[in-house]
Amino acid sequence: MTFWSKSWRKYKRRQPRSRTRLIVSIASIVFGAVILLIPFSPWIKFWLLRPAPVYPYPTRLAGTAMLPSVPDVKTAAVPQDNRLVIPKIGVNYEIVEGPDERALDRGIWRIPQTSTPDQGGNTVLTGHRFRYLSGPKTLYLLDQMQIDDIIIVYWQGQEYDYKVVERRVVNPDAVEILENTPFPQLIVFTCTPLFSTKQRLVLFARPMTE
Repeated sequence: MTFWSKSWRKYKRRQPRSRTRLIVSIASIVFGAVILLIPFSPWIKFWLLRPAPVYPYPTRLAGTAMLPSVPDVKTAAVPQDNRLVIPKIGVNYEIVEGPDERALDRGIWRIPQTSTPDQGGNTVLTGHRFRYLSGPKTLYLLDQMQIDDIIIVYWQGQEYDYKVVERRVVNPDAVEILENTPFPQLIVFTCTPLFSTKQRLVLFARPMTE
């Protein structure tokens, strides 16, 4: 048997192993890429699908200049608990009270000593951004909110409609956002950038009028 014949046979014997290694390598790369993309999946889904705003409850805005077409609401009743609804990003989460940030484990936390929608002044709400990954119980997509986007607060059986007027990124010690105001205002904030507590993304919103 010649040298070339032996080499060819060895090569053919190694081929199946080489293909197996290649398949395993490709599968590992794909699996790793999927794992890395999972934390960004809500953001990717939002940008690819551009879902319609979600209105889970009846709203006074339906049929007005603010919301000309009547939305497809999920229920015929207004919630009786206190609740934050952000239609553009699908947020629908209970507003809870508590003396400290442990209340965030139960819902959107109204910062103590700030106002309430029925009292006017500065109502300040905050919530987790990444803890629940995606869905109505996270502020993951809060960075997709823009000026004039709608925020609805259902408070003690009443609806309060707001429009975003300003976006701001501040440091965690920016206590000025908690100060009361002589006019009704809603502030919603969460951590930024994504997966970090370095700063706070703050939305300032004012009551809407028809």
